[in-house]
Amino acid sequence: MYPTTDTYQPNLVFIEILVFKTNIGSEYDLKKVGTVLSKEPRIKAWNVDRDDVDKVLRIESHHLHPLAVIRLMRQAGYYCEELPD
Repeated sequence: MYPTTDTYQPNLVFIEILVFKTNIGSEYDLKKVGTVLSKEPRIKAWNVDRDDVDKVLRIESHHLHPLAVIRLMRQAGYYCEELPD
């Protein structure tokens, strides 16, 4: 079935949610990570739950492969592992 003109939106951008386990713990870590992540144009938003045991990094992105995030984080000196859905 093809979309009707009422529902078809050709310019619609889909945002993907990527979730990672990290070792981001301090305010310094957040600032350092923020500097790295802000340079990646495909990252639209991000946050870290430092109260969670896994220090979860959540990224909203547009066509960003999880391995690219892992590589960025490791280059910055942080542990980063994708969490399953």
